[in-house]
Amino acid sequence: MITQEDFNRMRQICKKENVPYPRIEYNENYFHITFLQSIEYLKMVGKSILGDTQKIPRKYPEGLTSNQINILKLLTNNNRLTRIQLAEELNISPETIKKNIEKLKEKGLLKRIGSDKGGYWKVLIT
Repeated sequence: MITQEDFNRMRQICKKENVPYPRIEYNENYFHITFLQSIEYLKMVGKSILGDTQKIPRKYPEGLTSNQINILKLLTNNNRLTRIQLAEELNISPETIKKNIEKLKEKGLLKRIGSDKGGYWKVLIT
């Protein structure tokens, strides 16, 4: 039987290895764990987590900048990315990331769930 201690141990290992925390969903009948790849690993193997950013999917509302769309794409793939990680991946400043995140929150497209340190981002595009 898996316990809360097991989940905590997974989180400690992820923190030690500097990789994203897994997504853990559970109820009384099952649990589902999704391990996410780190940006560093994807860079090492030569894969971009953005994909082709020239083609803007129709699900994104009009009026978004390419930076805002790329932020949403990154956070859809890994909702625990920090501003620093986003800035490194997009090659823009953390301050620019902060301003774009605020605009996305104002537009109702992004929401922070939980604390700054232990929380995650929820992309609100249907």
